[in-house]
Amino acid sequence: MNQSRPKKSAYLVLDPGHGGRDPGAVDPNSGTRESDLNLAQALTLKEYLVALGYTVGFTRTTDVFVPLAERTRMAQAQGARVFVSVHHDTPTAPGPGVYYSAHPLSRSLAERIAAVLRGAWVRPSSASRFGRLYIDDFPGPAVLVEFGPTRPVSREERIARAQAVASPIASYVQEVVV
Repeated sequence: MNQSRPKKSAYLVLDPGHGGRDPGAVDPNSGTRESDLNLAQALTLKEYLVALGYTVGFTRTTDVFVPLAERTRMAQAQGARVFVSVHHDTPTAPGPGVYYSAHPLSRSLAERIAAVLRGAWVRPSSASRFGRLYIDDFPGPAVLVEFGPTRPVSREERIARAQAVASPIASYVQEVVV
């Protein structure tokens, strides 16, 4: 029973997008803030990645503003080998999707994550409507996951998303990064 387990280091850093003075998208009907959804989703995702044996770092764990350039620097300082930015799209977005950085190994990670998010698209970071994305500043594989539109999300839905996404991230790290 010599099962291969990941090494106990900060292989992954989760980046809950927005925060503090930057709420991101806001659902006009409910007042739900993207920054709150992102943080809750990232904290839930961490639980499942830790259960799979990974050490997970964060760019923020509370409702604070962290500048974009600082996010990738923080991840590097924590020894991250993979950077996953957690977002939700505008309230009118049709569904989930994944942007991938210019790093040559990022597209594979994005495709694995998108495969478990029903109807998800996969695009290079350069295709973002905001122009170049900060995930390109991370020196390793990096993705920005849009979990879906900004709207109220139940705990059950958040857990289901975290369970679904944790597995392809963990298998990717084990197969490609280790």
